[in-house]
Amino acid sequence: MLTKKQKGINWLLTVGLLILSLFFLFPVVWMLANSFKPDAAITADMNTVAAFIPPAPGGSFFDNYLSILTNTNFLRYMVNTLFYAAILIVCGVVVNGLAGYALAKIHFPFRERWVLLILLLQIVPMETIITIHFLMIARVGLLNTVVGYILPMIVNPFNIFLFRQVFINLPDDVYEAAQLDFCSPLKYFFTMVLPMSKTVVATVSVFTFLNVWNDYLWPSLVFTSSNLLTAQIGLNSITSNENTTMGQTLAVITMVTIPVIIIYSLFSKQIVEGVTSTGSKEG
Repeated sequence: MLTKKQKGINWLLTVGLLILSLFFLFPVVWMLANSFKPDAAITADMNTVAAFIPPAPGGSFFDNYLSILTNTNFLRYMVNTLFYAAILIVCGVVVNGLAGYALAKIHFPFRERWVLLILLLQIVPMETIITIHFLMIARVGLLNTVVGYILPMIVNPFNIFLFRQVFINLPDDVYEAAQLDFCSPLKYFFTMVLPMSKTVVATVSVFTFLNVWNDYLWPSLVFTSSNLLTAQIGLNSITSNENTTMGQTLAVITMVTIPVIIIYSLFSKQIVEGVTSTGSKEG
């Protein structure tokens, strides 16, 4: 039971953190407010408080957004990215989950060495192996294809480690009871293990979505067709165009940023629980 003094300290800390968070939100608020304005209004309000206040809704309120959506292919780029993310989330949960379960519950030769190898792979940056991925995809003729983009991104050492650390804590007697009902290992994994591990599944799904949504380098290497490009490539091509106004630039940046904020806000609790659970038991 907290004392009055402790409750007062908690309230002060909460208020202080809320005030501090406003400083980090200023750029987002400025971007959102000015994305609805024409360039003349953005320039006029630049050094005033009005820079953080959106204009009154009117006939031209959404002009910047409508211009981006109607005059460019950015909406298609966003749909492409969501489609790739959905595929990678499903494939990533299945593949990395099975690998994590094998490392946690199945005894096989050199299992601990495989765990060590996966831990070491986490410190290898993507940029160091992306050339190898590109050469392999090019050699098998999968450049400029969805399969060529997705295949190298399915296996993720960090996600495997997350799954393993969570699966270690699952009780073995549940699997023994499932065996008495003639439940195969795969059926047990999909019907029992994954439902009991919703937190880590949500965490991996969010991380996968963020990786796909923010990725620029790999899709820029794999894709050459404009019909397959992703949101980040579309963002770069639109903002680097000399004909794009400042308001349109802020509008397209807002459309890229808001989904990330929404996803992280909705699943922040699961992300924290999923990451902290990796240290809940030694493995």
